[in-house]
Amino acid sequence: MLSRNTASSLNRRTWLQLGGSALASLLAGRARADEATGKWDEKSIADYSQRLIDWLTANFADRANRVSAATPTGFALSYDYMAATEDRQRRRVFEKFREGSLTENATEKHIEACLKEFERVRLELAAGEAVAAAAWKGEGDGAEKEGRIYDSTFAAARLTVVLDNSRSMAPYLAKLREEISRDFPNAYFVEVNGCSMSRSATCPWFFSAPTVWANPYSPERHIPKVPTMAERPHSSFISWTRSATSALESMVDLMRADAIYWFCDFDDPTDDAVIRQFARKVMDKKVKLFIHTLDRRTPKLLATLAEKSGGKTVRKRI
Repeated sequence: MLSRNTASSLNRRTWLQLGGSALASLLAGRARADEATGKWDEKSIADYSQRLIDWLTANFADRANRVSAATPTGFALSYDYMAATEDRQRRRVFEKFREGSLTENATEKHIEACLKEFERVRLELAAGEAVAAAAWKGEGDGAEKEGRIYDSTFAAARLTVVLDNSRSMAPYLAKLREEISRDFPNAYFVEVNGCSMSRSATCPWFFSAPTVWANPYSPERHIPKVPTMAERPHSSFISWTRSATSALESMVDLMRADAIYWFCDFDDPTDDAVIRQFARKVMDKKVKLFIHTLDRRTPKLLATLAEKSGGKTVRKRI
């Protein structure tokens, strides 16, 4: 449960701005600097709690559709509390939640009920995926393709791209996506709010997606447990969006990339022990690492890794 102070901060005015539009800005949203240190205000707590709910809804729906397509008997999500209903009282709870007119206690109970139901549905979904995983047959690793990204030429069959979408870097992303997609139209892109490598990976599954060369139903590719109210779901969600280490390791372990293009500014802390752990994965899996910065030099250990892996570092304004 939320602490008394946190719960009392969730007054009804907080929820007036919540809605389906949160999903569209899921990873592009910018939290204020205070939230990185755990200092959340009423609006940011509400915003990121809703983003988590929206992400779970969309993620589970996509996964269920894939399982249904791979299962002879089909598969459907079995929501109860969050299902469409003729119960006017329950419908009114959802309406008041969207209006921002639920009481503080009712708001907390509503979010808690949603999270508990997501966890129940997650377990059912994971069981269906286990059946589909056993029957899955891949389509090979794809043919290696040579292409250019600005002044660099390299070959890759499974190129993945990690983009730092922090406020300073966001203006360049559309142009970079266009540049990479010209010669590598099947490149897989993920965005991370920042480029910190100060902590070990905690949520690689958050950045994974189905591909033809990796089993999309494998449990390590999906959220292992829905956070509870006591685990500060709003804080959990924002930490996922900021875990550059998780994104990079996901590309190696879950997406089975043979090349990673990382665009960042190194305006966040790094830790050599974390980098070494990532480096072992890169070298063991023979993944080429390319690092593109605008102005700053790449930290020495990462620059060495890029060179040793067969990739390179690029410092170029675009």
